[in-house]
Amino acid sequence: MLDTKDKILMAACDIYLDQGTKGMSMRKVASKAGITPTAIYRHFDSKETLHQQVLIDGFRAFGSYLYPALKGETPLERLHLAAEAFFRFATEQARYYELLFLTMEATDEINVDKILKREARSSYEFMIERVRECIDSGAFSDDDPEEIAMLLLSVCNGFFGLYVSKKFEGDSADMKKKYDRAYQRILKGLLA
Repeated sequence: MLDTKDKILMAACDIYLDQGTKGMSMRKVASKAGITPTAIYRHFDSKETLHQQVLIDGFRAFGSYLYPALKGETPLERLHLAAEAFFRFATEQARYYELLFLTMEATDEINVDKILKREARSSYEFMIERVRECIDSGAFSDDDPEEIAMLLLSVCNGFFGLYVSKKFEGDSADMKKKYDRAYQRILKGLLA
């Protein structure tokens, strides 16, 4: 059973996805969470604080999917595991995925604090490091690790953006096959 704070965070995430930041209010979040409007302030002192916590939790959830990829034996295996983790995150944590990667206004209307910037940057730097390892090991041709990481993340985000917006049909098994083929095509151009 979820505690009150988790109910608030889930309700806020849902409202952001449905109505954007302009449509969100502490009163709406409290109503959706099944608590009184004053009770929400025991956990969050403002709409901005609540929004930031939703985003921080999302980035931390994303990190919890990515970091086990470090168990891979080789740089290329670690990159493959990270790509697999991205797929699992996007399909198993669809609400967070959509909030973090598809809703552009999510960070436009709040003052992004240092913690939120650090959380967002850490997953990006994780991917840059996986690519850098592949270059340093000779698995990839010598290139700019950040640009390659950006390319890989762009392909992943574009793929899931199409899927979430129902631009192509198929169940999750079909989606996984298409995702794997797209990833392999990009990888082919990167291999040394």
